[in-house]
Amino acid sequence: MPAIRVQQVTIRRQRRTAAHATGFRWRRCRNADLQEEAVPETHLPNKFKVACVGRAFGPEAQALIRDVVPAEFEISFEIDPGEKCHPLIRESDFILTTAPITEKLIRESPRLRLIHKWGIGVDKIDLAAAEREGVPVAITAGSNAVVVAEHTIMLIIAALRQLSLADRSMREGKWIYTELRPKCRKLSGKTVGILGFGNIGKNVAKRLAGFDVEIIYHDPFRSPPEIEKQFNARFVSFDELMEQSDILTLHCPGGAANHRIINAAAIARMKRGSVLVNAARGDVVDEDAVVAALESGQLLAAGLDAFEPEPLPPTSKLTKLENVVLTPHTAGSVLDNVVNVALHAFNNMLRLARGEEIPASDIVVRPARSRDFAKAS
Repeated sequence: MPAIRVQQVTIRRQRRTAAHATGFRWRRCRNADLQEEAVPETHLPNKFKVACVGRAFGPEAQALIRDVVPAEFEISFEIDPGEKCHPLIRESDFILTTAPITEKLIRESPRLRLIHKWGIGVDKIDLAAAEREGVPVAITAGSNAVVVAEHTIMLIIAALRQLSLADRSMREGKWIYTELRPKCRKLSGKTVGILGFGNIGKNVAKRLAGFDVEIIYHDPFRSPPEIEKQFNARFVSFDELMEQSDILTLHCPGGAANHRIINAAAIARMKRGSVLVNAARGDVVDEDAVVAALESGQLLAAGLDAFEPEPLPPTSKLTKLENVVLTPHTAGSVLDNVVNVALHAFNNMLRLARGEEIPASDIVVRPARSRDFAKAS
């Protein structure tokens, strides 16, 4: 069986081309509950255009972001992730995105200094093209790990207790008390397998601590013994994870490296009547194999937040099944975390503008050759 893999991009030291700031002072977020990260007010020679593009930027999120945007930035929004956002990107210095970023779009955006993902998944960004074009790519590592972990716990319990079926039946005027019991399972006493033990995987393990479960995990990079002890998690091989888990929750990167790593063969190795949760990327699972397993009883239930393609087509067989809980890729989408993610990204943009390095935990592509922005000014 394949081992989970992490997409690797050549990371090199970027030549510092932006002007250094002459000084800065800290401006705090107005919301006292969201002061995890402050944005430095710098004295930079130019106003930078920032485009926020994609479905993450609804009206409520826009209002919160405008309230904390640094004075050095001129910010614009486009919620449509398709071609409608492309003109805005082409005129911007920085983009904060949940929309796909193609090679063509990067080449047609000569001012672009940084592609910053809202969140951590970069499978919709052409990383190789960004490297060739001299455009760094960064993520907001850890900024939404807690809320994704909370959503994961919700999906686990909702799947075990057949929440979709129970809720739908009640709304249809049906009282299925007797019929529901044989379909439901408890969480305590189960073995929970975590595929991908990064920030989100660790936060899931932390939140499982009170449920009296055994935690096992697989990751290409095994954690040090002290981390395993801290999270009460035991490292196993990929095959062992499939075979031993009562509940399997996915938190690995998407993209070619892990494409359909959870396929029919992998599911067949799982215990009959186990539960699958995916709060990672839709392309890490074979949807047809999941549907077949849910129909046959190989999987008792599933909780799914990510799909391929997205949005999930209304004709998908998943929408017809009673034993699956579906959410529209919203594990990391809560209103009271918007400011935290935005400040994280703005700080990285300001670092780049001042000629400083973006933290290693956030940088995905650091090109050896930077763009000549004098030509684009």
